[in-house]
Amino acid sequence: MSDIADKKDALIAIAKRCFDLRLQTNAGGNLSVRLDSRDAIVIKPSGVGFNECTRDNLQVVHLDGTIEPSEHKPSKDLDFHLDLYRIREDINAIVHCHSPWATGYASAGLEIPCLTVQTIEKIGRMPLIPLSPQGGPQTDAEISPVFEDPKVVAAVLANHGTIGVGATLMKAQYLAEIIEETAQIAYVRDTLMAAHGKSQADLPQYGTAAEARAGG
Repeated sequence: MSDIADKKDALIAIAKRCFDLRLQTNAGGNLSVRLDSRDAIVIKPSGVGFNECTRDNLQVVHLDGTIEPSEHKPSKDLDFHLDLYRIREDINAIVHCHSPWATGYASAGLEIPCLTVQTIEKIGRMPLIPLSPQGGPQTDAEISPVFEDPKVVAAVLANHGTIGVGATLMKAQYLAEIIEETAQIAYVRDTLMAAHGKSQADLPQYGTAAEARAGG
């Protein structure tokens, strides 16, 4: 029980951080964390905002889909959260939010480029996952195959939002923040390039100085 309480408190703290940074407003988005037992997660339910998460409204869900008794509806994104935990033992936390800059790129059908040394080091690539074949929100059928690649730690969902995964909630949250920051930088870069008649700009090849020295 202490682990559940600890994980709920950690999720509440990250949810409030995400809300304070305006990465998620209203009751959309979702985040979850794996329990130490490895067979269940704590997840935000449907209809609860990031800023309203409490120990009482967060849900405990087993990886087989069994939901511990709760007054709340399960998240619409529950299936893809559970599937990512099933296919990737290294994933212990997921932050999915509808951050506006990144979702703007996704809604334009554009993959956000990894154009800073930080994104090269921390992410490498943010695949753009299209809507479902029916034109609806992405499900585990569209999301899980992308994350089967162990190098993928972040993705952008067309017309939907972003996903960051990590060994801890904070690491997953950092990725959500980097995605949004990079989308803003990319927009500013592309706007300035267009204004100055430039069609190309240099991109970093390495994420750290040590990698650059080794690569040189």
